[in-house]
Amino acid sequence: MKISKITTQKNRKDRFNIFTDENGYEEYAFSVDENVLVKFQLKKGSTITKAEKVEILQADQQRKAFNDAIYYLTHSMRTEYQIKQYLIKKEYNEGVIEEAIRKMKEYQYIDDKEFAMAFVRTKIKTTDKGPAIIKEELFQKGISSETAEKALLQFTLKAQLEAAQTFLQKKGKQKQNESASSMKKRLLDRLLQKGFSLEIALQAWENEHLEVSQEEELKALRLQGEKAKKKFKNKYSGKNLEMKIKEFLYRKGFPIPLIDNYLQGTELLEDEDDGKKI
Repeated sequence: MKISKITTQKNRKDRFNIFTDENGYEEYAFSVDENVLVKFQLKKGSTITKAEKVEILQADQQRKAFNDAIYYLTHSMRTEYQIKQYLIKKEYNEGVIEEAIRKMKEYQYIDDKEFAMAFVRTKIKTTDKGPAIIKEELFQKGISSETAEKALLQFTLKAQLEAAQTFLQKKGKQKQNESASSMKKRLLDRLLQKGFSLEIALQAWENEHLEVSQEEELKALRLQGEKAKKKFKNKYSGKNLEMKIKEFLYRKGFPIPLIDNYLQGTELLEDEDDGKKI
């Protein structure tokens, strides 16, 4: 086939439409990147075979994939895995993707080790996440376990402890009607969920000396006790009611001696039918 005309695409000045003339009829054949146009010396009057056309189109796909990958990188650092997934969604074939990845590594546009190091540094500075969560996020981005572990060496035990303590300083307040025990469990659970080890969480708790005053504890106990009485008074009475309230308060984290003192000094609800104390 003979090239009859080459035009610049309207919205992409770096791409060119190739028209061919067969049997006196001109028609659009394909489009190519500027670099491919130069590489294969395509110009008006040139003749290309079917085999050459296949080679040209393959080279153009590789160039497009590389350009798309570069564009994807302009928004943020990416891992090799992320770029592969992006190009797969763009429907490039495996060979084209592998060539694009090879070329990006050659130009040092991809470096999973540097990505992991930068990612960990950013998480330490801008989030309250612990090492386990950061490691999981690296896995999701295709970073190997070995690379992730090396990058996480930046997150020293001292830094982890400081981060955990900072979290407790911000969130370490008693909720309404919450026992001291429940508050401690809630905050330690949050640290574990954020990816800190139990050892770090406990040490941070000890260092911060978070305590609930006896007055606050008693206030919370009374409020929870009233809640329990309202919940069980229509189903239980006497010792059964007392036991249900006791179980309820114990599950809320209040210590048994405090619960017993509360129950001994509290008038349980009157039976509305006979006016007796229960």
